Amino acid sequence: MAASNDPKTLASFINCLSRLENNTYLLYKDLADKVEAPLVRSFLLQIAIDSQKHSIALKGVAESIAKPSDNIQECEKKIGETWRIVEILLKEVKGKKKIPSGDFPKLVEKLTVLESVMGEEYYMFVQLKTLEVMMKEINRIYNIDLASVKKIFLNIIRDEETHRELLEKTKKLVTPETELDTAPVVKYQNPDAWSRPLPDTTYTA
Repeated sequence: MAASNDPKTLASFINCLSRLENNTYLLYKDLADKVEAPLVRSFLLQIAIDSQKHSIALKGVAESIAKPSDNIQECEKKIGETWRIVEILLKEVKGKKKIPSGDFPKLVEKLTVLESVMGEEYYMFVQLKTLEVMMKEINRIYNIDLASVKKIFLNIIRDEETHRELLEKTKKLVTPETELDTAPVVKYQNPDAWSRPLPDTTYTA
């Protein structure tokens, strides 16, 4: 999580979030190409398209603040464990020509945890004073609607929750009912985060 109010540092962090979302898009797109069930494929493609949309939006926000660093190696340090999880899953999926139905439920559990952690990352970021600093910097340079910038992050948070719901539906489609009855409950990093109301979108300069 970015802790600096420096515009360039903030821009680099958000640019890394954009790269993370692009990697997430590649992960889901590759997964969709390797599953046979049409409905499962459509759910995965929906998440992939959302992730690509997030990547584009975040890149625009980053470049509106300052010119971000192009050093992709910095992103692993800035993003941390979430970045490494996506890289591991990307390698895991790339190493398979097809995803066997028996492997899919466990993979969906990993993806569900990933979406939960990513949503919590964005939620925490919206709560930080750094977001207000970022919005003031954008306003100083471009004089744009600041509320719309905050809504980008709030919309991503909502999308991450929708992704978890789609993954849960996907799991039910590929898991026999007998296994669903005995399946372990997935524990999230901060499950209470999803019962909290979203932050107010009103911004006061």
